[in-house]
Parts: sequence; structure tokens; C-alpha cells
Amino acid sequence: MTSLKGSVALWLLPPLILLLAANAVLSYRGAREAADLAYDRSLHMALMFLGERLTTSEEVAATGDLPRSIREVLGESAGGEGAGADGERVFFAVIASDGRSLAGENDLPKPKPNADGTIRFADARYRGKAVRVASIDIRSKHLTAVDGAGLLLEVVLVEDAGARVALAQQVFYADLRRQLALAVFSVALAWLGLAATLRSLRRLSEDLARREAEDLAPLATDDMPTEVHPLIEAINRHLARLADLLETSRRFAADVAHQLRTPLTLLGAQAQYGLRQKDTEEMRRIIEGIVAASRSAQRLCNQMLSLSRIEAAKGLMNGGVRLDLAALLRETALDLGVLALEKHIDLTYTDTGRAVPVIGNEVMLRELFSNLIDNALRYTPYGGRVGIAADIEGEMARVTITDTGPGIAPAARVTLFNRFHRRFDRSGAEGSGLGLAIVRQICLAHGGMVELGNGTEGQGLSVNVRLPVSSDPAAGQ
Repeated sequence: MTSLKGSVALWLLPPLILLLAANAVLSYRGAREAADLAYDRSLHMALMFLGERLTTSEEVAATGDLPRSIREVLGESAGGEGAGADGERVFFAVIASDGRSLAGENDLPKPKPNADGTIRFADARYRGKAVRVASIDIRSKHLTAVDGAGLLLEVVLVEDAGARVALAQQVFYADLRRQLALAVFSVALAWLGLAATLRSLRRLSEDLARREAEDLAPLATDDMPTEVHPLIEAINRHLARLADLLETSRRFAADVAHQLRTPLTLLGAQAQYGLRQKDTEEMRRIIEGIVAASRSAQRLCNQMLSLSRIEAAKGLMNGGVRLDLAALLRETALDLGVLALEKHIDLTYTDTGRAVPVIGNEVMLRELFSNLIDNALRYTPYGGRVGIAADIEGEMARVTITDTGPGIAPAARVTLFNRFHRRFDRSGAEGSGLGLAIVRQICLAHGGMVELGNGTEGQGLSVNVRLPVSSDPAAGQ
């Protein structure tokens, strides 16, 4: 079972770690650039001071070398905090344009000169350490070249980069601590918000747990987060469906008790009356009546069970297959042909010569048309006619069953599909009043509809059933 908090953590922590890592890299680069900027300014000032002393010192003109005073000034920069293993942190060199080394180190790295004569900065390595190099070209007023002009000197300063790295790291660690604190604070806020949402869901679950088994009232959305409203609405819709199913079950139980009470009472009365009889023929007649009543009660039970299963579908036809409605009608008509022969009824099927494909439950559709054809045959008088036709109209399959019976008044057709509604105005044919209710529920379960109309030439009754046509030849196969 997956935890909501665990899922949120799995979604948040990896991106947060990646963001912190990327931000750390950018923060260190920014800290290093700031440290380089600060130290480069100091290095720039030292280099300009050294260049000024070289161009104005008379000792340089007299000796051709750096004066002792400049060496002492540079010597004060040696050692101290950040000094290397040899005790020196800053190195220098003064190089003439002809390549002669006038002072300082001979092996210092020299950056590429700038064309405009400005100070040049570069990163390099010297004696195995990372260093920062600065150099500038100046013209001495006391040293002359062969052509008599002032000698062009290149002054180079090299500073150990350890101090600036230490400063960058110090700034970086301070910034990193702030970022980590902010990330932890943000995660804590998200965690608290998620906990508050989960408390709302816990209140919802506690409300459901405290309810009675038959309490299917909708859940309230008050004081619930907006994001939880779709879940509550879905639960309320499901509760409404459960309430409908429960009401259907209650109604079914009440109908069964009501409808079976009378035939069972009659069966008991007939059986008691038969026990008191001495005449064999009378007893046989009573037993035949008991058998007929038991068959009627059995038919009633079967129809009510079929109706309860069909009503539970609520328009959702699962497990449907693609079938030919025309072939199904022909087979159903043949099965009921015996009843037509007994009453000398002309039972006909109009064949259009083409298939009528639909998606549906074959057993339920056979039950639908069996009820309709059986009703037509039972209520059609001796020597009458019953016609069956099937065709396609647009996107719907249309099945029409007409008879030459007494028909039904338009005002009485509205309640004809209710359960246990008998058609007393037509004939004395036996029935439970469930046939047309089953027909209507099967049509609804298949997304179709059923209508009643006048028969041919205004005589009898016409029943029209419309079902969706299957457009995909491979569907349901």
C-alpha cells in the first residue's frame, strides 16, 4: 500500500536535491568571482604602486636594478596568513623588453599581453600551486634602450590563490547553510499542509465509520479542501447508486411477498380441499388446478428474478457480443410457432435480406422479443395475424411487432410498462404483468427504447423497439 506522504516525498525530494546541487554550483561560482574581484583589486593596486616606484626611482637609473626600498616593500608582503610552504605568498618579476630579468623570479608564468596596455589577469600554476598572475607594461624614465628611449619593462606579480579560495569557500558555506535552512523550512511547511489535508480526509473517514449500515446520505463538503471535492462528489454519486440498488432490493422483496401471497394461499386452500375429497375425478381436477397454479407461481418467480437482474444493469451492458438481430428474431418466432398453430394465427416475418448487427446480451435480447411475440400471440384472437419486421434506420435498428388484437387506448399505454400492470382491457389471457416491464428494462440496459402504437390500418397494437446498430464489424466478437 502506497503512502500519500511517501509519494509526495518521492516526488519532491529528488527535484529538491537537484535544485540544491545546481544552486550550490552556481553559488560557489558566484562566491569565487566575488573573491577574485576583491583580491584582483588589491593586486591591481600593488602592481600600480610597484610600477610607479620603478618609473620614478633614481636608483634604477644608477644601478640598472630594482632599488632596495622596493625589495623591502615587496618583502613585507611575503609570509603571513595564506603563505605557501616556503613562507611566501606573493612573487614578482621585472623583465626588460630584451628579455633580461632585472629583479625577482625568473620562472614566473606570464599572461598574454593586452593590446591596449592595461593590466592583465590570469589563473596559472606556479611551483605546484594555484596562483593568480597580474602583469603590466611600463616605460622606465631612468633605464634607456639602445635607441635612447625609455626601456619598456614588464612587471609581473604572482599571488597564491589559497586566500581567495578560502574566502570563496567561506562565503559559499554561509550561503549553502541559508539555502539548506530554507529548503528544510519549505519541506516542513509542505509536510504540515499535507498533514492538514490528511486530517480532513480522516474526518471524512470517521464520519463514514460512525454511520449506520443503511445511512447512505451524501457527505458534506464543508471545511474540506477544494481538491478533495471531486473525491467527495464521486463518493456521493456512488452512495446514490447504492441507495437506488437498496431501494430496488426492498421493492423487489415487497413485490415478491405481495405477488406470491395470493397464489400460495390458493395452493394451500386447493390442497386442503383436495384432501377432503373422495371422488377420484374431483381430486384429479383439483390437482390439475394446483399444478397450473404452481406453474403460474414459478413463472412469476422467474420473471421477477429476470427483472431484478436487468434493473441492476442500469444501462451498462457488460459482456455484450455482436449478433444479427434478424437471425435472432427468426429463431424466436420459430420457437413460438407452436402457440401460433394452436390458435391458427398467421405469424409472419418480413425478411429484408440483410443483417441487422447490434451489440448486446443474446439471452436478454431473446427474452425481450420472446415476451413481445408471446404477448402478441396470446392477445390476438383465433385466426388473427402477427407480423414481425426488422430493418436499419440511420444509426438505430428498428424491430416492429404488430398484431390484430383489441389494441390499447393511447391513454392506457403510459402505465403499461409498470410492474404488475395487467392489460384487462384486452382479453382474459393469463399473465403476471411483468412482461412489458422486463422488455422496457432490457431496452434501457442496451441503450435503446420501446414505443407502443396502433397496428396496421388502425387495428390491433404495434410495438416498436429501437436499439443502437453496431458499426464496427469486429466489435464484440
